[in-house]
Amino acid sequence: MSRIRVFGFASFFLASALLAQASKPAVPARPRAGSVSATNATVDSVIAALYESVSHGNDAEPKWELMREVFLPVGQLIPPKRPNEDRFTVLDVDGFQDRVRKGSAAAKAKGDPTSFFEKEVARQTDCFGNVCQVFSTYEARRDPSDAKPFVSGINSIQLVRDETGWHVASVVWDVERPDNPIPSQYAAKPKS
Repeated sequence: MSRIRVFGFASFFLASALLAQASKPAVPARPRAGSVSATNATVDSVIAALYESVSHGNDAEPKWELMREVFLPVGQLIPPKRPNEDRFTVLDVDGFQDRVRKGSAAAKAKGDPTSFFEKEVARQTDCFGNVCQVFSTYEARRDPSDAKPFVSGINSIQLVRDETGWHVASVVWDVERPDNPIPSQYAAKPKS
């Protein structure tokens, strides 16, 4: 094969790669602040803000801006796979907002409550440098004063740290069921 033909193929592939890269949507940059915000200062503060962001009363929605503050712009939420689905659903905060709004509208149409108060009841954290993996056991109630949760499970939360603090890269969760009990090492500890 001649040098011109090889060079032509190489140029073609390089140009194709550059065009493909240029056509990808840019990931919005996280604003750079001079100091770390209180919300993103520690793993504890980010997880507290995450739980606060999803909790809301019957006539309210989750705190979407707070959720956006704790997530990376490309952060992902991966709910449990539904039995009738072939694949997991992977959402960004906007997709999660749409899903929650549709679910709330359907619940309201049936006369069901839409309030949701989720709290952490146990945690195991493993960190190395600027990455952390947190297994956060949760309980959700319709009212914070309810004696029993209507759902419980484990949030697997992956966090990363940059000069602006800690951010959620992803949350993957599953719910407790008779065939999927929370293992004892992740269960809520009795209050002493």
